[in-house]
Amino acid sequence: MDRGRDMLNLRQLEILRAVVQYRTTVGAAERLGMSQPSISNTIRHIESVLGFPLFERVSNRLTPTEEALILLEESEPLFLLRDAVNQRATDLRMGRIGRIRVASTAELSEAVLPRVIADYANEYPQIQISLETRPLDSVLQVVENGLADVAFIIAGYERQALEYVLVDELRAVCLCSESDPLAKLDQITPKDLTARPMVGPQVANRIGLMIADSFRAAGYDYRPTIETRFMNAAARIVRDGWGVTLVDELSAFAALKPGLVVRPYVPELRFPLSAAVPKAKTASRQTRRFIAAFSERAALRIAEVRAATHRPGFPD
Repeated sequence: MDRGRDMLNLRQLEILRAVVQYRTTVGAAERLGMSQPSISNTIRHIESVLGFPLFERVSNRLTPTEEALILLEESEPLFLLRDAVNQRATDLRMGRIGRIRVASTAELSEAVLPRVIADYANEYPQIQISLETRPLDSVLQVVENGLADVAFIIAGYERQALEYVLVDELRAVCLCSESDPLAKLDQITPKDLTARPMVGPQVANRIGLMIADSFRAAGYDYRPTIETRFMNAAARIVRDGWGVTLVDELSAFAALKPGLVVRPYVPELRFPLSAAVPKAKTASRQTRRFIAAFSERAALRIAEVRAATHRPGFPD
């Protein structure tokens, strides 16, 4: 038997992804510009080739099986690579002479990168800049896979294929209402936050784990009532009137408004702010220049934050 015929191609995976997204073959057909019978036949063919079902069919809705979700997760880098190739072809067709592909977590996409990108685009208008905002693991993966030139991250972890350029270290701070009892304190400890209505990074991500470790070292459990993936989201929830949060100082300052205050967290907890680039590939001149621009803007922003939020309890 020719085993090559048993391999799934990218188009079949794209059809599978569309059906998972829309939960009906009709929706997938409209999205892909195909007929509904073609979608159904393709799914049946894939299931026949693989030897297991991909969907459970209930009341005209298709619920993906665990096997289908695993296949899609594994195939996502293929779609990212396809999109990158198509974008590069578009760049070449339009005569763009340079491009910087930037990936970032949401905190930096809000607090620093907008100004960096705007200034850089004004100074180098011939350079196209793309920004992908993703969770930390995905941000690191797109740089490893060559789908981004540089990633800007908070509290990264070692990856064999990546090199980190340390930009600064961000302090953990508490953001709360000025009417909250915490606002009267010069420093906030894990004990002060225990049993409080708290929103914060989920323990499943690296920053949440660092916070949980600091609580555990003080003899307390870190159990936020509301968990978020990104720290800027936690700060925004407090800004909109609920609870207190423990986040990096950039995210806290971005959400700061009259009626809110920032207090230092003790024990001191710092999150490395870094640029990540591939080890096996020399960064382009444009990428190095963009990292320098980011580092300069981040330093100015951090200095601004610390000047605006300085209190006796803050370390120098």
